[in-house]
Amino acid sequence: MRECIDVLRSAFLAQAHGRVKMPLRTMAASTSGILGAMPASIQTDGAALGAKLVTVFPGNTASEMPTHQALILSFDPTTGEPLCLMDGRYITEIRTAATSALATEALAVKGASVVAIIGTGVQAHAHVDALPHVMNVREVRVWGRTAAKAEALGEHARRQGINARTAATVADACAGAHVVCTVTSSTEPVLNARELDRGTHVNAVGMAPPNGRELSSDLMKDARIIVDSLDGARKEAAEIRLAIAEGALPPKPELILLCDVIAGKAQGRHDDNEVTVFESLGLALEDISTAAFVVERARAQRRGQEFAL
Repeated sequence: MRECIDVLRSAFLAQAHGRVKMPLRTMAASTSGILGAMPASIQTDGAALGAKLVTVFPGNTASEMPTHQALILSFDPTTGEPLCLMDGRYITEIRTAATSALATEALAVKGASVVAIIGTGVQAHAHVDALPHVMNVREVRVWGRTAAKAEALGEHARRQGINARTAATVADACAGAHVVCTVTSSTEPVLNARELDRGTHVNAVGMAPPNGRELSSDLMKDARIIVDSLDGARKEAAEIRLAIAEGALPPKPELILLCDVIAGKAQGRHDDNEVTVFESLGLALEDISTAAFVVERARAQRRGQEFAL
């Protein structure tokens, strides 16, 4: 996780300085889920070129099959030669939480130590792993619809030496929390403005159908909104689109790029009373930069399987 955070910090700095080429994600829907195609080119000293194909099938929660599955293909950025085909499920898991960690580092109030996790799935566990790398986590509160899963996540945190408890309600989890992570597949808002203290930072991570959202319009109205992609946020982020449709946000709301905050080109939070929201869509640059690191590490350790096309 520590290495992934560092890799992604470099990737976002490249984005801030115009060294990333990354079209919008292309989606194809089936009757049960979606397939997304996500290519990117990163033009730095450690250049990277590749694409991820990812499926999201929410119904898989009823079986042993993961809801998110993916493949990543890396290419030589100079010759275009295919370099590596790898599973992308774990990379998606770790890079998403690592990006939230970067956003938290940039946007949470100084001394933030109490975290609320809304949701109990793969991303909930990954965020428990990621956040201690950027803040001193004194306590984790967990809320989920299934008590056993919430307790399992609390135990995951306790195994890392973090005090953790399950919360009876979302409001209970968020009261006094400095950082809130929504990591659900909810199609209706699970978090409202009244459930947050002033100065809270929110990582909105969960992915739902096109009009599904985790954050209410009144929360979006009061918040400073940071995004990983301007075009992606306007097209894909239901929290933003529906808040505009409901009149809570203006037709062209102020959206700040995370990469610009990390690079010092834009201000993050204005003061300790401001609520900040990181609207995490997930970018190809996160996948491709992480995959390039994996290829480099695999070669150094002589891991993986070589084959001729």
